[in-house]
Amino acid sequence: MHDAGARIALASRHSAAPILPSQMKRLASVVALAVVVLFGTMAARALRIATPAATTGTAIAIPAIDTAAAALHLAAAVRFPTVSLASGGPIDTAAFLGLHQYLQAAFPRVHAALTRELVAGLSLVYTWKGSDSTLAPVVLMGHVDVVPVPEPNLSDWEHAPFSGDTAGGYVWGRGAIDDKSTVIAVLEAVEGLLRTGHTPKRTIYLTFGHDEEVGGRYGARVIVDQLVARGVKPALVLDEGGFMGARMIPGLEQVAAIVGIAEKGYVSLRLTATAEGGHSSMPTNRTAVGALSRAVARLEANPFPASLDGPTRGMIEAMAPYQSFRERLVSGNLWITAPILTRVLQSNEMGAALLHTTIAPTMLSAGIKDNVLPPEASAVVNFRIRPGETVTTVMARVTQVVADSGVRVERLDSVGVDPSQVSSVQDPAYTLIARAIGGMTPGTPVPVIPYLVMGGTDAKYWGPHSNRVYRFLPIPLGDGDRARVHGVNERVATRDFAASVGFFMRLIVGSDGL
Repeated sequence: MHDAGARIALASRHSAAPILPSQMKRLASVVALAVVVLFGTMAARALRIATPAATTGTAIAIPAIDTAAAALHLAAAVRFPTVSLASGGPIDTAAFLGLHQYLQAAFPRVHAALTRELVAGLSLVYTWKGSDSTLAPVVLMGHVDVVPVPEPNLSDWEHAPFSGDTAGGYVWGRGAIDDKSTVIAVLEAVEGLLRTGHTPKRTIYLTFGHDEEVGGRYGARVIVDQLVARGVKPALVLDEGGFMGARMIPGLEQVAAIVGIAEKGYVSLRLTATAEGGHSSMPTNRTAVGALSRAVARLEANPFPASLDGPTRGMIEAMAPYQSFRERLVSGNLWITAPILTRVLQSNEMGAALLHTTIAPTMLSAGIKDNVLPPEASAVVNFRIRPGETVTTVMARVTQVVADSGVRVERLDSVGVDPSQVSSVQDPAYTLIARAIGGMTPGTPVPVIPYLVMGGTDAKYWGPHSNRVYRFLPIPLGDGDRARVHGVNERVATRDFAASVGFFMRLIVGSDGL
């Protein structure tokens, strides 16, 4: 049998016809032709990508802006240390109430013409009644709270963080960008329009929360719930979230405005491992600290899948007209290049965060003494959830990956927010925002690019109620300015702040035509 099998195998090898050189040449030609056709198709698609017509806000007439006076108003607002501390922690309520009083003095027309409400003690809602009550209103959001300034960083500030100094063409201090710039720019815009006798067709709501930096649960969430209960269905909601500047996102070097059309979800999970306690001289086979460490390590070793879809795919496609031909070959042909681009984006933190739900262990707790085995160890892991997943699916995956019945997985303080709806770039509200951005840089076209906001904003509370929610902070940022947000030497150029006031004026006036 062995010899018979060998003979059959030998005959089989001899019967196989060899590939002739002529056949090899034909195969190589076919492959080469396929490559040429593929490259030609990709090149043709890249060449057909036309640069969109520049958006301009010049057609929206607005009154003159007093740049110096606007800067002084912002500087004064910065001087109030409206620090929002950890949820439930003490805050300086006098600082918030002092700011409220200052706003009444600085913007008398606003406080005479608009209805002002105090929500949750420290948040503000202004209602500017429109002339046509049948039209859906506009909601402009901001927040008056700021993050703390760490004690070790105080000596690094060129101007004290709550000095509100105006020097070198800048307003300096915590909140000069995030986010008192929005609050004061909106009020400045409304005050200026009232000065000219302007009355909007649509009702305009100005909503300024007091705890955005710690989640907005007692400010923005309450405000949104109240407005929804009143039947408010906005034609446009605008909050912070996007920026204007160069190199805002990988693959786009020039100055551009990135506008958030969606926001990632948010949940922090507490992982609690249990084991027998005891003396460290006789450790058990399973320790709580060891089990917890293995659970966290498994999570980091098993990231959520990456996907180039939804808002991130739209962002890449919107960037293509402003890129070089070589870059357009990739971004303009996602039908075939998506896997390659996905790997490239995953090579840096920002790109990776745009593609998948992120995992970030942030807090650890275990033990009371060095020679005592703790019976319990816990870790807090923060997740920013991409569209397509939910808090529920994240918890299910975490439980599956941890795969340890001795490790509990539960929400931290029962807090969790699913990703927002995705707002359309074809909506007239988005077009209006783009026009208002165009007016910020007259004579210099600025690309307007949609993107997925990876951090959290107060706009998330409108997510379940509206698909016309956008996120953009209308401050042109220079090199290094993004690091100043929540960092050292936060500041804003006075001319850029004036451009922000103009943006909101154009947005309000233009909303009549939505």
